[in-house]
Amino acid sequence: MPQDSSTDPFDASSAPRALPLTYPGRRPDASVVITQDAIWEIRDREGDALAWRSDHRQRLATCRVALSVAERSIRRLSTTAFPHLSTVLEETYGIGADPRVPVLAIGSNAAPSQLRHKFGPSSVPLVVPSIRARVEGMIPGFCSFVSPLGYVPATIVPEPGAVSEMALQLLDDQQLREIDKSEASAYRRVWVETPILLETGEQLPGAYAYVSRDGFLAGEEGAWVMGVAGQERPDGIAPSRWFADQASVLARIGADPRAAVVLGSSPEEIVERRADPLASTDVLREAGLVADHNPLWDRPDEIGAPPRRYGSLIDARIISRDDDGTVVAIAGRSNDFLERRGRSVVRLGEEMDRALGRPRNVELTSEALRELAGDRAPRAIATVLRDDDAEAIPREAIEIDHVLRMGLGLEAGEEVRIRPVTVKRQRWSDRVLGAPNSLTLRVTLADTSSTERDVCLMSALSLSLLGVSSGDYVVLEGAPDEAGHVRTLAVKAFEAPEDVCTERARVSQGIWGARFPGVRETLGVWPDIPTIFADSATRARLGIASQQLGTVRARPARLQQFGTELREMMLLLAVALIGIVTIVPGTVLALVLTGALVVGTFGLTVAKMRRRLSHTRQRA
Repeated sequence: MPQDSSTDPFDASSAPRALPLTYPGRRPDASVVITQDAIWEIRDREGDALAWRSDHRQRLATCRVALSVAERSIRRLSTTAFPHLSTVLEETYGIGADPRVPVLAIGSNAAPSQLRHKFGPSSVPLVVPSIRARVEGMIPGFCSFVSPLGYVPATIVPEPGAVSEMALQLLDDQQLREIDKSEASAYRRVWVETPILLETGEQLPGAYAYVSRDGFLAGEEGAWVMGVAGQERPDGIAPSRWFADQASVLARIGADPRAAVVLGSSPEEIVERRADPLASTDVLREAGLVADHNPLWDRPDEIGAPPRRYGSLIDARIISRDDDGTVVAIAGRSNDFLERRGRSVVRLGEEMDRALGRPRNVELTSEALRELAGDRAPRAIATVLRDDDAEAIPREAIEIDHVLRMGLGLEAGEEVRIRPVTVKRQRWSDRVLGAPNSLTLRVTLADTSSTERDVCLMSALSLSLLGVSSGDYVVLEGAPDEAGHVRTLAVKAFEAPEDVCTERARVSQGIWGARFPGVRETLGVWPDIPTIFADSATRARLGIASQQLGTVRARPARLQQFGTELREMMLLLAVALIGIVTIVPGTVLALVLTGALVVGTFGLTVAKMRRRLSHTRQRA
């Protein structure tokens, strides 16, 4: 039986299922996205090759994928930069990185050819990120049987002190079920809790792995270790335990007289016979080549159970603290059931809150983008939420609303820089009018029609959410000064014409340094948060002139709004007073009615503004 192929080593025809002596199959030399007809290299945030930089942690969604210009054009993606992994996954299949399930590929599942062979007859699309990973305390070993396909498959085996390179794959639910079906007859899928360093620099606390029944192949010095093409024997592994390829392990099995009788004496004969797996286990055990117990087999089998997701693997902790009160920490997601009252908020754990000095507001910056883009990195102002009955969070955690994370280009699980800041505004009016609505908006250069004017342009929906009309005043909150006081500016807000928005979207596809950098190209965010058009003078006064794709927080200018509403009500009141004086005969009664009318008018004005300019969740 020929055991090599003249075709592409990653093609389904080269799979170990078709050519057993090639097991575990050819693996890519880099972290990649595997599809049925393409293999795309995964790069870092800047588009450079990954380099195991543990000092440069990067969540997978923010990595880039090295698609050719033609491949990007077909998918209607910008040709100015490699797209982010999140964009490629969502455009190709609609499911990003966070909902996917992390699974260690120990043996042939790390080979594109084997995955293509498995998924070939299936209706499930093959779009799988496969990231090189260094796994502590584990080695790739051999099952205690010969597969019906003719090779000895892999299983994961614990070994203290070992560090093994494997592939960590992100599977969606359909892909996971497909792989489970191919493994379920001989394996359990268990959660392996051990440090896993990805080539991106990110460290995960664990992942799923398939562990086989009936132990593993081993000798007196320990478990046999499976090698892959191009890999050298690790220094800590004795030569007697190391098997560089499938032929060598089959030759070792066939050299035992008892095994040779049942299985065959040569690799080719063993492949040709394809003995029954249970019979092969029995004879290998009799030959003394099997360690009967794999401790990982005792862990719960999670095939069919709700899986753990990559997006949930977040280590909530403080990374560092500066003398000025700034803290760097791992960003988390906020709870969906918070009472936000029309604001974008963060929640702080007890220790995080204490480290920041229990602030009302904080400024947030992505630490990775700060290192990459410096002062050009976007920042955002957030309200600290405390008056909520939601479940407590870990002591060192910070939970950040999705809108804020989008504004920052920040993935949950990445490092965020948090600085306590002060927003000066009249708070006494909150008791009467309620807390004001606010919106976090992406700043872009003003249209020429509004340049050098104290105005801004935003969408009709943004104006409505703030509770104002086109031409009304809004207060913009920009960046804090050195003392931590957030700069504010009241300007008129007008609805942005549709043609202006369309044209700006067309030209905004640049990278850092471009006049109109694209959010998708630089931050990997799509769709984006609402846009506000502001000229250079406005941006300078708000302290955000240096930022590209920066953000501001907008709220209604309620004093101006209250004055406008009161003027309208006063006109109606004046007409009503004339009627009262004319119709009501008694002076006392007229004064009483007038007083009631004044109080009622004021109350209606306040009620109207509360409904329009603040937010209270209505309970059914």
